[in-house]
Amino acid sequence: MSEQSVWAVQYGRYGGPEVLEIGRVPRPRPSGKQVLVEVAAFSVNATDLMARQGKMKGMNGLGFPKGTGVDFSGTVIETGPSVTNLKIGDRVWGYIGMKPPGKHAAAAQFLTIRADQIATVPESIRLGDAAALPLVGLTALQALRGALKVTHGKRVLVVGGSGGVGSTAIQIAAALGATVDAVAGARGDIAERAGAQRVYDYQSVEPSQIEGRYDAILDTATADLRAYRRLLNRGGRIAALTPAALPAILASAFTPGPLIHLVSAKPNADDLAWLARAVDAGSIVPIIDATYPLQRIMDAHRETEAGPAGGKRIVITQRP
Repeated sequence: MSEQSVWAVQYGRYGGPEVLEIGRVPRPRPSGKQVLVEVAAFSVNATDLMARQGKMKGMNGLGFPKGTGVDFSGTVIETGPSVTNLKIGDRVWGYIGMKPPGKHAAAAQFLTIRADQIATVPESIRLGDAAALPLVGLTALQALRGALKVTHGKRVLVVGGSGGVGSTAIQIAAALGATVDAVAGARGDIAERAGAQRVYDYQSVEPSQIEGRYDAILDTATADLRAYRRLLNRGGRIAALTPAALPAILASAFTPGPLIHLVSAKPNADDLAWLARAVDAGSIVPIIDATYPLQRIMDAHRETEAGPAGGKRIVITQRP
């Protein structure tokens, strides 16, 4: 490999966290509408685990090695000739989208990405901490404002309120002016910290025991959607985030009641800018369960795989 090679987290076969290694790839070069970002941190998401385990073969491209990581924070160090919205030295964050990762993705020393898909990092948080928000923030914001039509005065229930998406969704729903309750497990304190007014323990409270009715329900945890669907007000909406919900989604098309929507995030600079403004206003804070140095990437995957986190797990590759 030439002196222009850089590091990237890769795996050469499907399997457990032990298949991850820090390999070498050619230094990427930005095209006309792209920027080159030096990655400061990236987060570990469920999609990273599923891809590494071989559960996304139809979407993960052909051949090995494969890269990993889908969202990041970092610094622009080179811009393509057609880029006008960003400059060298800008602190940025983003989500690369669901696409075959090739030999490297966001978990790498450098990445190239279209300048119109990313935005500047909130001024009020550290660059490393910013990596906790792009994917979960986009997912929650696009689900709440899009599929669920959450606006001021609505009542929202977030199922899985202690995880990365759930804790962020609680904050975003509150920032949109909604009243928010949550269903969580052992880390119900995370949902409370995020701003949920009432937190129900899914281990001891059945959906039928939850008081009141909701205008919108967001399921981040592959819950019993048929049961939660009964908690909706007339005209209410419900959305899920994982493909495991597909049977319930299909069934909702043939049974009385609202359709269940499946939501997945899309890269969007305007939405990232909205999130940055909300962070700087104090409406949203990154809730981080743990941080890891790059050399502990296997531990980050292993601990994420072991059970739900209280917030996000991020890997720091530079000084945060």
